[in-house]
Amino acid sequence: MRRPTRDTLGRLKHVPPFASDALVLRSHKLGETSKIVVLLTRERGKLRAVARGARGKRSRYQSALEPLSEVRASFYGRQGTELFRLGDCELLRSAFLAGSRGLQNALAFSYFAELLDAFCPEGQAEDDVYRLAVSVIRAADDGRPAEVLSRYLEAWLLRLHGLYPSTSRCASCGKPLPEGELRYHAAAHGFLCSACEPAAGPFLSRATRELLEGMFKTAPGSLAAATVPSLRPLEPFHHELISRHLERDLRSFRVLSEMQREGLS
Repeated sequence: MRRPTRDTLGRLKHVPPFASDALVLRSHKLGETSKIVVLLTRERGKLRAVARGARGKRSRYQSALEPLSEVRASFYGRQGTELFRLGDCELLRSAFLAGSRGLQNALAFSYFAELLDAFCPEGQAEDDVYRLAVSVIRAADDGRPAEVLSRYLEAWLLRLHGLYPSTSRCASCGKPLPEGELRYHAAAHGFLCSACEPAAGPFLSRATRELLEGMFKTAPGSLAAATVPSLRPLEPFHHELISRHLERDLRSFRVLSEMQREGLS
């Protein structure tokens, strides 16, 4: 019997190529003409892939690898690999126009990409997260306010990963929370009822609570501009929950939050 060669063994370890809808999260240079691209795929979660020749003058990828572009991509690689090879990459929907509508939109798109990258583990498909990301990006493309979409994406990512405190049940005794203001207590990891106070805060007003609960019932494409007093308290509250989970701050958050505060003032 003919013994398998090294090349034959290598081919046996290859997995069949697969294709998936994906969002481009980020990329960086590799060598003189290529890129390593991080994509959030619908089929297999977050993946990294080498796009050979992506920086060449005649790149077949053209604008398909811009951040938050929605693509249909094919991947090649060995079983268990951490770095695939990117094959065809068809641009389905570009985020360029939406991201170019002013500095605030550009910063928001950078924040969306970094937030998704931070929350999504490699190689673990999360269809709910993928659909959330696509719907938020399309809502931004349709002109929905960037600051509202930022809070929306934060709230839903936290909720889908089991990190958002219940707005209907007391975190201490489990009884229904009364209507009106929400009182958060970090030690209890949630909102408290009046019988379990005192809560250390922050406190979310009735209007902020209604806005938040509306986000959990509404598609991002249906969101309208929110008033400053109701929207603004969600920013530091979400930031605290996110930073605690990630154990770090996101680089794009500070710049975007400053811009949004100026825009909301």
